[in-house]
Amino acid sequence: MNPNSIYARTEKGTAEVAQRSQAIPNKARSLLLMIDGKASGAQLLDKFAAFPNSAELLQILEDGGYIAAVAGAPAAAAIPRPAAAAAPVAAAPAGDSLATVRRFMNQTLREIFGPDADELSLKVDKAASEADLRTLAEKHRDLIASVGGRRKAEAYWQTIEVLLPPA
Repeated sequence: MNPNSIYARTEKGTAEVAQRSQAIPNKARSLLLMIDGKASGAQLLDKFAAFPNSAELLQILEDGGYIAAVAGAPAAAAIPRPAAAAAPVAAAPAGDSLATVRRFMNQTLREIFGPDADELSLKVDKAASEADLRTLAEKHRDLIASVGGRRKAEAYWQTIEVLLPPA
């Protein structure tokens, strides 16, 4: 990964975000969700410092063709493609977008709490709106911080902010 290059999702990366093919590790997928086409390699490493092995995960994404440096283009030129790809998630989530948020939340809860996540996951599945999911996510952030640590809680919250932007 070139620290001075701006990185954006490729078509393959956009398809992975939409389809969740399980072709990449879950933690790498979490990073892929947050690639916005505005940050350089160095900025991405700083942004994802809370993720264990973030440099290796970013390298997996680059080697797999899920992200790529925008060749010879300034940061502004990288914005349109990723922004268009992220628009369905960033817009008011409904239907499939809410399902994406639920999957992310449940997956994270299972990774951190194991079988004890079942009750929390049921509440996520029953949440009817974006506001309900955001309220649950705030509670989960506090639980994750107390059990999994502050860094895991912050990484979780960063992804929630991408998937459920404040109203």
